[in-house]
Amino acid sequence: MQLRNDELAERILEAAKSEFLEKGYRQASVRSIAASVGVTTGALYRYYANKEALFDALVSGPADYLYDQCKSFSEAYSRQELDEQLANLPELTRDSDGGTSDFLKYIYQNYDTFKLIVCCSAGTKYEDYPERLIAIETASSAALVHLMQKAGRLSSDLDDTMIHIVVSSMFTGIFEIIAHDAPMDVALRHISILQDFYTAGWYKILGIL
Repeated sequence: MQLRNDELAERILEAAKSEFLEKGYRQASVRSIAASVGVTTGALYRYYANKEALFDALVSGPADYLYDQCKSFSEAYSRQELDEQLANLPELTRDSDGGTSDFLKYIYQNYDTFKLIVCCSAGTKYEDYPERLIAIETASSAALVHLMQKAGRLSSDLDDTMIHIVVSSMFTGIFEIIAHDAPMDVALRHISILQDFYTAGWYKILGIL
């Protein structure tokens, strides 16, 4: 039995990352990846069962971590009483722990992973990853809106579809920053502008200006 060569496994992953970033998942070729490392496809398959396994190995760790963190943070926020949620809103919309800037910083610490997900994941199980993050934030925002409506503290008839549209547009802005390869300092400036824009919008919608 041939022992696993960790150095070769890492070289294969690096070659796969370059191939996926250049061509996207669908157009990427395992044969090309193997050739760039100087091994046969058969040798590559001893390390990674298929193209999907290669992509998964590149993105699963950071992607799963960010998803779990977002879900945990949103669920904890939604468990708070209404007045506590409203009191904490200003912190959530700025640079507090768990806020949008921390979200972006983690993405930039694992930039290639999220570049692959945002721009190169069509045909993989991560194709809908952005929508899964949007669903978390939509659920949290909808829960707050419903609490305010039930308490008679929100007069506007804001439905779940509109909440989803607003949340989706915010996340689209974040993903566009990644797609355009903005440097970290530029990305943080862009995020600050997005935060100001959507904070003002949400405060207006929720009637808490």
